[in-house]
Amino acid sequence: MFWERFYTLCQRIGKKPNPVGKEIGLSSGIISKWKSGGIPNGETLMKLSSYFHVSVDYLLGLSDTVEIEDQIHEESTSSEAMRRKVMNNMERLNDQGMCCLADYSDYLVGRTRYCALPRKLNQPEDQTDLPTE
Repeated sequence: MFWERFYTLCQRIGKKPNPVGKEIGLSSGIISKWKSGGIPNGETLMKLSSYFHVSVDYLLGLSDTVEIEDQIHEESTSSEAMRRKVMNNMERLNDQGMCCLADYSDYLVGRTRYCALPRKLNQPEDQTDLPTE
């Protein structure tokens, strides 16, 4: 299901799958795995969702709604809307998901470019690696 949706979206914008993958930083090998039935990881699904302006659910075949409504897309750029989105998503996570979210938020706070508040004295400098599970 994923490959068919991905391929159709590529055709819709007049591009082939490999150039689309390259635009979002993926190798042609990854694209080949998808063609053979593989499914992208969460981060890649989010990139594709943003690239094509469709939901992850659509990409995975869980929804038949193709386009994200412009109103929702525009609203998602405001800070308050993003806070609401994070809070709503947090409510859906189990304990393991909450641990991953906590680790990732620590990672983001450790990166200067993502912080609105100044770094505390005891915080480590920018990290280059994502937290591991």
